[in-house]
Amino acid sequence: MRSTITLLALLFSINIAFAQEGKPTFPAPTKEQLAFRKKSAPIPPFLLQKSSGGVMTHTQLKPEKPVMLMIFHPLCDHCNYVIDSLKKYQPLFKNTQLVMVAEDRNKEYMKAFIDKTGIKDNVLFKNIGTEKGNLIYYLYTYEVLPQVNFYDKNHKLVHSFTGKAPFDSLKMFIK
Repeated sequence: MRSTITLLALLFSINIAFAQEGKPTFPAPTKEQLAFRKKSAPIPPFLLQKSSGGVMTHTQLKPEKPVMLMIFHPLCDHCNYVIDSLKKYQPLFKNTQLVMVAEDRNKEYMKAFIDKTGIKDNVLFKNIGTEKGNLIYYLYTYEVLPQVNFYDKNHKLVHSFTGKAPFDSLKMFIK
């Protein structure tokens, strides 16, 4: 009985704290996570479960080629808009590798996203999928999606953008 009362009191205090804030809080990022967000940081290790089948890891990125890594949500309307922009600027992607990552829990929405955006057979979008590891947690700044990170030919972070940035400001990083 005493443990039941203690549990109820704990749940009540958690509920009060949540109601006072009005939104959930996230744990502070670790030093390791923050290190990957700094300029010149390497691309964190990842294992991308590709929507077309198979997997891709950070070790399969082509050396000496820049990378555009986009964190997105398949139900995000703004992410759909960015896909349209990427298709429009596809000729600029002569050397830049595109990797698009969604959280693994969004796997069920990927097929509809790919169908809706019409990118299934487009070679630019061959590296799209979900990731179970820590990549998103290492990089995501908890701002507006999509988040686009540009890495130079040595796979070191050059710049990060959030969905607040107009796509025209991103195209200067595509090579």
